[in-house]
Amino acid sequence: MGFEKVLIDTNICLDAILYRKPFANHALQMIEAAESGLYEGVIAAHSFDTIFYLLRRDYGKEKIYAVFAELRKALGIADVTRDVVDKALNLHWPDFEDAIQYQAAIAAGCQALITRNARDFKQDSLPVLSPDQFLEQL
Repeated sequence: MGFEKVLIDTNICLDAILYRKPFANHALQMIEAAESGLYEGVIAAHSFDTIFYLLRRDYGKEKIYAVFAELRKALGIADVTRDVVDKALNLHWPDFEDAIQYQAAIAAGCQALITRNARDFKQDSLPVLSPDQFLEQL
């Protein structure tokens, strides 16, 4: 089963940016595959401020903006709207950020959400896959 459009969770972007082993290779493969047009990868809009917040102390602003520019060459953005937030609130998940990711993926028309913590997502109407599972199907 192939996927035309998927949402990539914030942690996978961080795996690629920080080259976190052993996860970086799959994260980079996913981003490169999106950039080459094998599928459309998107990240939730709020992932940018989350990533900026996490990296701001160890990386200069200019380096972070350069990383964001590279991400934007490969990945689109899933909007986080009032409707996305309201639907995430209604889920009552323990991790609200995961609920926003999930609802942003649905609103953006994604066929799957890719994350390393699939167990934290209560799958309803959208498949939640690990990077390994996604790459095998790609």
